Amino acid sequence: MQKLIWNITIVLGVVLAGALTTSCYDDKGNYDYIRLDEIVIDTTGLGVLPAYSLLRYDSLFIPVKIRYNGKEVQQDKNAPLDYVWTIYTTHTGAGLEYVTDTIGYSPDLNAEITSLAGNYQVQLTVTHRETKVEHYFKISCQVEESITAGWMLLYERADRPGTSDVGLVVNSLVKKNITQGREYWNLYTASNQAPLEGTPVRIQRPLVSLASGTDQVICLTNKQLVSLNNATFEKVYDFEHFFYTAPATVAPKWYGPSGRMMNKHFLINDNKIHTVSYVSVTGGGNYMGDAKSADYGELAAWGSDVTASNDAVVYDQTNGRFYHIIQYTSQVVPFAAQNPDAAFDVNRVGMKMLMADWGRAGGNPMQGHDYAIMEKGNERYLIIANFCGNAADANVGLGLYNITNSPGILKATSMAAAFLGEYVLYGAGNKVYNLAYNSSTTAIEAWTAPAANEEVTCVRLQKFYFASFMQAGIIPNANQVVHIATYNKETREGKLYQYRINPASGEITGEPFVYTVPGKVGDMAWKYVMEM
Repeated sequence: MQKLIWNITIVLGVVLAGALTTSCYDDKGNYDYIRLDEIVIDTTGLGVLPAYSLLRYDSLFIPVKIRYNGKEVQQDKNAPLDYVWTIYTTHTGAGLEYVTDTIGYSPDLNAEITSLAGNYQVQLTVTHRETKVEHYFKISCQVEESITAGWMLLYERADRPGTSDVGLVVNSLVKKNITQGREYWNLYTASNQAPLEGTPVRIQRPLVSLASGTDQVICLTNKQLVSLNNATFEKVYDFEHFFYTAPATVAPKWYGPSGRMMNKHFLINDNKIHTVSYVSVTGGGNYMGDAKSADYGELAAWGSDVTASNDAVVYDQTNGRFYHIIQYTSQVVPFAAQNPDAAFDVNRVGMKMLMADWGRAGGNPMQGHDYAIMEKGNERYLIIANFCGNAADANVGLGLYNITNSPGILKATSMAAAFLGEYVLYGAGNKVYNLAYNSSTTAIEAWTAPAANEEVTCVRLQKFYFASFMQAGIIPNANQVVHIATYNKETREGKLYQYRINPASGEITGEPFVYTVPGKVGDMAWKYVMEM
């Protein structure tokens, strides 16, 4: 074992020398020497290594012995010593940013290392409170990235209301072939030194280019749209970087893909629609074009993730109707005239959209239908629409169910539509309900939070919009996991519960994975990685 002892004794002498050229001038210099207190930082026999290599967000523990004038004092608060641990980059130069962070204030270090991947020095500084003399101990530390696939959460921070941050949990339900579960919180702040402005709207890692492996994570709040490096969660794009020419008004409302087999995305900003196609892109580079608008009213914060033959499908809240941008066109137009036998007319819905999700498409694994809970006065309806047809489809409206009598429906906060079963889950109060719409329009209670003060804020089923991921078995436990997020206003604490769920019936079973979230979850999604 290498013996590591840092023993620094500093002797100060102050000499005031006068001119010695005349015999009548007395030398009044002070030649007294002051010996300072002895401070020793000792790691002998404590198992401390000369260098460390660890994954980002791992904890680093370094024990030390502090001796003051020969006496061990790290637990002695009366010793006139202050302790500060810091981590700082070892290389600087053109294009490199020097980073230093404080990670501890006690003799022993036990801290989570959130620094980005790189080479660092970890240093303990012991300062004599009276003389201000400093003593140092340092070691090398290499940090490597560790974030791959997992379950992402976008939440409003409890300690900083009005801002949002990102969490990620990794366990056997959401990632294949793992031996150790992990959880990460405030990832955005850790990589960007500040949280996102605004409250959560959406988080997703949509597909751009499978070949490149660089597809980014998109975070949308009611004030900010950013893309993040999928491995580090460092910001790659701000709002203006999504466009060839950015709009003057920054008012993002929705961002998402448009198609189960197409690499297309669209954005609703300032009540206008912007689109981009990555179909021919292998490494990124395409950007949003100019806004497309029409004579519609206020758009809902929603768009179809699973449409086909369209660049976007949106909903006009003011006039209660759907609009679409037909593929390879630039016009926002109503749908074709609908068949009178359709369950409802997508051009004349006449209701307000409250929440929506994509789900089952009659058993077709390559398609998805859109499900939405709608408001009409004091009544609530579930609608099902097929936006996967061609532009001339006259039977888009597939289902219309009056669910007003379902328990808690008037206070529903979030919904999730099943892909293999004929049911919808929705959260209301501290409960989650299962609505098997083809057998009953009255939902049954499926889950209750452990505490009465926990309010369900988000419910998601484990699926991914891109059909190949579901078909090829890339997503683990597809359709077999439900994620329920709650928030307790009194304790200002969030929770995430992850359960197995029967994909056909929606029965929630087994013991959950449970995590404490430092805020109120607004959206959740699976973060993919290419593994079989």
